[in-house]
Amino acid sequence: MKKLTVVLCCSFLLAEHAFGAGFALYEYSGRSTAMGGAVVANEAEPASLATNPSLITELEGTQLQAGMTAVQAHAKTTVAGDSRTLRKDTWLLPNLYVTHKWSDEVSFGIGAFSRYGLGGTYKNRETWPGSNLAYRVKLETFSFTPTIAIKANEQVSVAMGLEAMTIDFTQNSQLMTPTNSYEIHGTGISWGGNFSLTYRPEWAEKWSMGAMYRSKVKQNLDGYIHTSTGTDVSTSLRHAPASGAINLPDSITAGIAFRPTEDWILEAGIVGTFWSAYDQIVIEYTDTETAPTIHNKKLYQDTYRLNFGTEYQLTSHWALRAGYVFDKSPIRSSAMDTLVPVDDRHLVSTGFGYKTDTWSADVAYTHIFGKDLKGDSNNQSGNIPMQYAEGRSDMVAFTVGYRF
Repeated sequence: MKKLTVVLCCSFLLAEHAFGAGFALYEYSGRSTAMGGAVVANEAEPASLATNPSLITELEGTQLQAGMTAVQAHAKTTVAGDSRTLRKDTWLLPNLYVTHKWSDEVSFGIGAFSRYGLGGTYKNRETWPGSNLAYRVKLETFSFTPTIAIKANEQVSVAMGLEAMTIDFTQNSQLMTPTNSYEIHGTGISWGGNFSLTYRPEWAEKWSMGAMYRSKVKQNLDGYIHTSTGTDVSTSLRHAPASGAINLPDSITAGIAFRPTEDWILEAGIVGTFWSAYDQIVIEYTDTETAPTIHNKKLYQDTYRLNFGTEYQLTSHWALRAGYVFDKSPIRSSAMDTLVPVDDRHLVSTGFGYKTDTWSADVAYTHIFGKDLKGDSNNQSGNIPMQYAEGRSDMVAFTVGYRF
């Protein structure tokens, strides 16, 4: 039981792996990805339901947009002097948006996209000491956001939306030997919300501003804990119901856009994420009263994400885009784990778009440069020396839109 408790304390660490600092995602459309997410205050698209829903008051009729982002990540983690790299996997992030202009003042929309996610498996885990912490993780969330947007006047639009977020989580660890393994799995659904606004001042026609607040979401997961038949684990706990809880943080996004010419847009923005709300994870066996309830303390710190994006309209149909992002990691060097292979990140992106009166298509490519980090595992893992290196990722996004 003692060994199982130690592994449980280490295992339900929802750590970032292939995507955003923390484990947040920002790949909502081909256009937004190409511009580094700097689309909070400029042109509207159906995917604005994910970036700044108040912009949809500027969309005419009924519009549909759907897309996919493919992600590949590479990183190396060293535990107690022994290194392993991630297996080369491809992760897909789908999205879908529908907007409808009800009247000159009121618009509705619903978006479906992922705001949090991670995934990865370490190679040759059987002989690696890091596998006793965790060697595989898969976390998928999907948000559905019904939204109403109101054009208050010619300068200001506001929007409010609900968020139903599903979560599906699986993680595998090794219990001291390669044949004695451990898996925890859980699913759940919880609610949150958002509020956003857009301001286009009449006294500064080339400028515009946008902002959005997303609420914290508390996820309650139900699932199971499964261990192999090792003699160090009691029979009643080898496959048992379990539950857990995690707070996913709230955030504030802001952007300011400038249009030097009719064909050229520039935008700079910031995302502040309150990762300190992710303070602990509670795990307990559902039907076994004598088993311990585990409070896994976290040391995440509040962080920020700075972005800059530009778009140039070459012709009435074609547009070129580029972006840059600095993504600050919430991970402390004194509280590392095997599923956090990168520190701060730099993202460089580019892409293009094509549109007609009814159709649109957007393509983007992003390369992520990860900063190395050296430190120790958290206290629950016994302060093991750890290091992350060679962190990098590639993302390709494609989006298609249609106006009815």
